[in-house]
Amino acid sequence: MQALRSLCFALAAVALAGAGCSNRYEPYQARDAGKTIALGGKHVVVEVADRMETRQRGLMERQSLPADHGMLFVYPAPRILGFWMRNTPIPLSIAFIEELEDGKKGRIVNVEEMQPFVESSTVSHRPVRLALEMTKGWFTDHGVKAGDTFDLPAWIGELVPGEDR
Repeated sequence: MQALRSLCFALAAVALAGAGCSNRYEPYQARDAGKTIALGGKHVVVEVADRMETRQRGLMERQSLPADHGMLFVYPAPRILGFWMRNTPIPLSIAFIEELEDGKKGRIVNVEEMQPFVESSTVSHRPVRLALEMTKGWFTDHGVKAGDTFDLPAWIGELVPGEDR
């Protein structure tokens, strides 16, 4: 009987430990490792946030980003976008991007710096559908500024076909 109780206790402890794993911090890993954008003389690897849940979560609780990695936020239609740094411990830069030529080119509307944990909004100067978050200073370090244009990869046009999902 004692052995059975010990076994049940051990199984319960394992189950409880496993249940808590879903809330553990996991280091940044680009889940869309094949998704890249050529920008600032680099091929930037992006994690795509094209669903409401992933856009709301963003880079919250991430402790770091690998070099030349970021998160591309994709919305169903252009709008004034606002971002904050709730629960985000790493400083970031964000570029708001408008699409040109039927989505074949992108133009940087504005680039802003964002400090960890600041909850006031950083906004796009015009309606846009795309925003790219990188480590703080990335755009400046690579000479990327408002007004710059670049080729958008075809896969961006295939994301969020018009509905907010």
